[in-house]
Amino acid sequence: MGLVVQGSVVKVEHSNKDWLKTTPHGNPTKENIEGLLVYSLFKRLLASRKSRRKYRDKIPGDNCPIIYALKGKDNLTTDITSIKKLRLSYATIVSVFQASEPDGYDLVISMPSAYNISSIIGKRLARTFTAQHSYDFLRKLTIEEAFNLLDRADISVEEHKTLSHRLRKQMNEKGFQGDFSLKGIPVPFRSEFPPLCLNNTGIENLEPKRILLVDDLLATGTTLKTAYNLVESLYPHAVIHGASLISSSTK
Repeated sequence: MGLVVQGSVVKVEHSNKDWLKTTPHGNPTKENIEGLLVYSLFKRLLASRKSRRKYRDKIPGDNCPIIYALKGKDNLTTDITSIKKLRLSYATIVSVFQASEPDGYDLVISMPSAYNISSIIGKRLARTFTAQHSYDFLRKLTIEEAFNLLDRADISVEEHKTLSHRLRKQMNEKGFQGDFSLKGIPVPFRSEFPPLCLNNTGIENLEPKRILLVDDLLATGTTLKTAYNLVESLYPHAVIHGASLISSSTK
């Protein structure tokens, strides 16, 4: 029920107990993020002390090497055998999820991302629940919009300079209209920059009663909670839940 990292290759090894619960047993999990119920298909685990010593306390892939491997980040990759193992577990886990929500969902909204994992999971869950799927209901904040928010933030001059420097680094990498990222923004200031905004004003001919918001990885829950607030503003009477491929870190 875990992962092994061999060089730069992340492999699913059910007998291992590091990083991820890869078997159906114990999955999915449920978390409450400030009132938002979030289902996670695979439970994330902390690596063992032995593994942490092996990697000199630097856990590859930010303590979730499989999601980095699927995205091709940090030079990590995976293999088809591991993907097949996860797919087999996924089918059983999703059936448990579906049984937990017999009323299903009318609309599934994937979180915007440079990678297509949340979109793929959203499509599959939409098929499971016979729901409509949207991948562009929300969009990421642009770096230009982040600069505008910074100018209106109630912070000191020094704090403004520090954050402006960090935004300029993003601008140099992605351009003024590139997607803003909270990564690199100190945690105390992240509330100044909502990571998402509405891209559409709604979906034509649909007044959903039950909505599922889908992300690939649950960290602090900021993205899903922001999405919840935006979607609720359009559909205040709808039941809104969240779902992620991989849960937040837990012992």
